[in-house]
Amino acid sequence: MKELSIRARAPAASSALVRHVMVANYGGNTTPERLLRSALRRVGLKFRREGQVIPNLRCKADVVFPAERVCVFVDGCFWHGCHLHFSVPKTHSSWWREKVEDNRRRDRRNTARLRAAGWKVIRIWEHAIAPDSMALVLERIGSAVRQRSGPRRR
Repeated sequence: MKELSIRARAPAASSALVRHVMVANYGGNTTPERLLRSALRRVGLKFRREGQVIPNLRCKADVVFPAERVCVFVDGCFWHGCHLHFSVPKTHSSWWREKVEDNRRRDRRNTARLRAAGWKVIRIWEHAIAPDSMALVLERIGSAVRQRSGPRRR
């Protein structure tokens, strides 16, 4: 018999408030993503937002530079298991450990497939989208885009 997916085995919320928070938790257009896009616009980089990079891969990058084949993911510290900020919740700990590790495996798999298809993949932790580190993030992305852009047409 096939094992149920991690999502299908999700435990029930421990309270009505927790359920409300989890139902309202949507994975797109987060504050760090909006801040990054705003900063990229300010430095003059043109991109697409939340785009599917390659067909048949259920994976949308947060920022995509299609011509240069560069895609950027802003990984949330909780959902992607940041080594600095993630701590396993006390309730349903074993399930959360498995869930976050499953997310990490999926990220590695998607990154490998995108790279194999010729894409430069940049992953940025949400905590790096901060005033004191934004310049480094912008330089990293800008450098990748410049390296992969062809000669300019007139």
